[in-house]
Amino acid sequence: MDRTVCATLLTWFALVGCGEDAEKQDTGSSATSTSESTTTGTSGSQGSTTATTGSSSTTSTSPTTEDISACLDPSTELLGVGEELTVNGVARTYRVTVPARDAGVPLPVLFAFHGGDEGHFGFPQQSLFDRLADEQGAILIYPHAKLVDPNEGAWQLNTSEGYTQDTEFVEAMIDELRSRYCVDLKRLYATGYSLGSMFTYELPCHMSGRFAAVASHAGTMPVVPYSCDMEDPVAVMHLHGRSDWIIDYNEPWDWKEWDYVGTMMDVPSLVDFWGDKNTCASVDEAVSSGFMHITHDDCDGAVRVEHYALDGQGHDWPMSVDGVSTHQLIWDFVSGFSKP
Repeated sequence: MDRTVCATLLTWFALVGCGEDAEKQDTGSSATSTSESTTTGTSGSQGSTTATTGSSSTTSTSPTTEDISACLDPSTELLGVGEELTVNGVARTYRVTVPARDAGVPLPVLFAFHGGDEGHFGFPQQSLFDRLADEQGAILIYPHAKLVDPNEGAWQLNTSEGYTQDTEFVEAMIDELRSRYCVDLKRLYATGYSLGSMFTYELPCHMSGRFAAVASHAGTMPVVPYSCDMEDPVAVMHLHGRSDWIIDYNEPWDWKEWDYVGTMMDVPSLVDFWGDKNTCASVDEAVSSGFMHITHDDCDGAVRVEHYALDGQGHDWPMSVDGVSTHQLIWDFVSGFSKP
């Protein structure tokens, strides 16, 4: 990718992060406003809680059962309620959607990482994801990125010692959630868009003991990660437009300013990388009208790696794939996996 396109990449990250495009693509009701750090949930409760955490290790142990105390009371319905955490002295924010459920019902969690730069942004099809949370009995978490020097983007890529602020943020959110809700720690999932999709791939590399599956659109990862030592297999699904003008489908490319990240993978290499990391023994390729579907199967831990190469699709979030709403396709994939 030449320097002109690289410059366009940074501009587009700022564009897709503003939330406007994400809400235009939402086929449900408009996404929850993210202009303030606190919103009112559907239950009528209002407020933002603050918790503080010190240094947090990104090396996690195998998931245990949910915290017993958090399962003694039923969960109260919340919709896009703003929360705040202080992680190593830095204020971080996120939004949480929780379904109303009886006491003792463990709930899976889906983290959705927005694209773009720093800010409180909407996520594509956010209202549909929120509706799915109620229908499927899942907690939805929308973390907000924080620009930390010398990053060129607000989500930390190529996580290494000294550059762990976002994986520590995720750990802190998990700890906070399990202390307040009846969380199924064997069913932690993540999705992402654009730069958020790129960060999503930091999770199986550095938090494979936590996450069972990830699925995202329009991202990639470094050709040479500083580290990606997986403790456990993690299921992966990647969606990508063949006509993506920001993150090229077929060619690797270099970050313009952020040399720390280095050269980024082309998409076929990305998919093969996760097939190899999960030691998948078989590959199947099916071509349909409008897309190609690649599946790496017979993998360690009974996980799977899937890829949809979307004909004519650009960098923007696809509304559907083969007649299935994209939010549903993502949920159907990730929810099929859990930690042993």
